Amino acid sequence: MALLFAKLEDRGMFNNMDNVKLVDLTADRLEETLEVFRIGGWEENSMFYVRAEMKAFLNGDIEGYIRARFIVAIVDDCVIGAAAWAPSMCGFAVYELSWATVLPEWRHRGINVRMLQERIRQIRVHHGTEAFNVLVCTWENPMYAKAGFLPMQPNSRHSKKNNDKCLLLAQFGSAAQ
Repeated sequence: MALLFAKLEDRGMFNNMDNVKLVDLTADRLEETLEVFRIGGWEENSMFYVRAEMKAFLNGDIEGYIRARFIVAIVDDCVIGAAAWAPSMCGFAVYELSWATVLPEWRHRGINVRMLQERIRQIRVHHGTEAFNVLVCTWENPMYAKAGFLPMQPNSRHSKKNNDKCLLLAQFGSAAQ
């Protein structure tokens, strides 16, 4: 991965957001994408599930069940971030966001915002013109508030422990509006 950073720095990529491409995860990018999660400090237990979800995505949907969809952020042919979305088991017009990470050197540069926008766009294409809801379980993050996500807890975003994640919900109207 050090070679990846050197390659990106040599070409001035850390400052040029125009070079970031968002594409669907492909099999040839699996290990590179998993490395982004490892570098980001994800625990082995979580990595087990991320790998399983990615492999399932690459194997395709099964009848009656639509798998999580993974996108990756790429700069100069190198993966710098990844994120997923999936239909929720909660209802037919409910979707969940998950598994989002960006290499530490690329954080706070708008990559997650672009991946969030792309996931919402893909959900809209998948869902059609009707209204839908999107859930995300995460730590408090202004990016989600700016995108219309609100806490589902009645009094605050957090549980009694300050480091706990919270559940956020956004409602998106019909495309015809």
